[in-house]
Amino acid sequence: MGLARSIAIPKDCLTCTLRQTGDFCNLPRPLMDMFNGLGHLTLYPANATLLNEGQRPRGIYIVCSGRAKLSVEARDGKTIILKIAGDRHLLGLSAVICGGLSPITVTTIELCQIKFVERESFLRLIEHDSRAALACAAMLGREVTTSFDDVHELLLARSSTQKLARLLLSWVSRTPRNRELRVSTEFTHEEIAQMIGSSRETVTRLLSDMKRKDLIRLEGATLVIPNRVALQAITS
Repeated sequence: MGLARSIAIPKDCLTCTLRQTGDFCNLPRPLMDMFNGLGHLTLYPANATLLNEGQRPRGIYIVCSGRAKLSVEARDGKTIILKIAGDRHLLGLSAVICGGLSPITVTTIELCQIKFVERESFLRLIEHDSRAALACAAMLGREVTTSFDDVHELLLARSSTQKLARLLLSWVSRTPRNRELRVSTEFTHEEIAQMIGSSRETVTRLLSDMKRKDLIRLEGATLVIPNRVALQAITS
């Protein structure tokens, strides 16, 4: 993957319209002023590499908007996508805190607004302010919990069919429980295979089987799940 290319944007954290409750968006003043003065906000295009597996991160990256994929390379050389990081995800935190190497590669999927803070500046912030350290600890705790949940889900799924069904359902997990669910998807069969630890050929075959059984259908770039309950039955 290519090196990250970026275009600076004239915004700061204090006036950002993307601020939400939690994380580093709503630190108490004047701590928020201090955090605002660190690093910079940047727009990254799709396919920009933020972190490289096995390399020491230069700092932390907060995904203000957009999505990025977190991946690792298996021993057989295959790429496995662990997670799709969305809004408010903080990347590189554990490696920066531990002073170690990044266990993952992070690549943007689409245009992303990123808040980057250099490693030394971030470590000074949490060292001298307990509120920042507490916010950091809370995010590390959530990272461990979600990672455990992801591994737990993967281990529960005994077949590629179950793993694929769980993945498709995860895409609509926040959608109201209507009978027919729709979600926009631009992932290739190869990327889906990387998410479930399978092959592109297997994913293509399984999706064809699901369409034949009316479990899913594709309308352009939109995935339609006519009946969530029927798809959930596969994961049991």
